Amino acid sequence: MADRPAGRPTSVREAMDRVLASEREAQAQLESCRAEADQILARARDSVRRIQETTQRRISRIHAAANRATAARIRDMRRETSRKSAAIDYEPTQSEAVARAASRLALRLTSPDHDDQ
Repeated sequence: MADRPAGRPTSVREAMDRVLASEREAQAQLESCRAEADQILARARDSVRRIQETTQRRISRIHAAANRATAARIRDMRRETSRKSAAIDYEPTQSEAVARAASRLALRLTSPDHDDQ
């Protein structure tokens, strides 16, 4: 009987068994990689969700602060307007003319066609 190199199968059946065992091992490794990828994806989704929630909270706080600052500024402007208006003694027609001019100016400043030229 001739000497066979080490690790060489002794029969076709043994060769097939080795191939099938290798395929099972490869399949198990593939499943392990899929499971690990699923875990990585789940962690990434959790991270994205947390980032989105944090960002939304920050945006909400910024909007609330801006709204408070705007409301305070409007109150201050109204107080100042009231104070100045009380100091001016207009005739009724002058008051109406000033109110109309202020309305026209406000409309002009807030219209989309407004031009600062």
